[in-house]
Amino acid sequence: MPHLYFCEPDNQSHGTLRAVLSWEECDHVVDRASAIRLGDEFPVGSINANGQTTVAVLYVRPEEANEKWFAGFYRMNVEVTEITKTLRILNRIPANVGP
Repeated sequence: MPHLYFCEPDNQSHGTLRAVLSWEECDHVVDRASAIRLGDEFPVGSINANGQTTVAVLYVRPEEANEKWFAGFYRMNVEVTEITKTLRILNRIPANVGP
C-alpha cells in the first residue's frame, strides 16, 4: 500500500504521513503522469521544483512495486490542496483537518 507524505521543503521536514492508500485509492489520488521518481531513499535537499510550500511525496515499498509504480519515492507535481480534496472525497481524512 503506497504511503503519501506531505513535506515542507523550506523547513527541511522529513514529511508527515498523510495517508496509506490502497492501489485503487492511489489511482484516484495521484496521477502516475504527474509523478517524478526521486530514488530509493527519502529525498533530502530541495525537492521543490514548482515553488510550492508543501510537496506531496509518494512511497512505494519494494514488495508492493508493480509495472506501473517502481519501488521508491516520487514527487507529485500536483497541488497538495487538490490531493487533500480527493482524500476527503475518499473519506481518508476528516473534513476539519487542514492540508
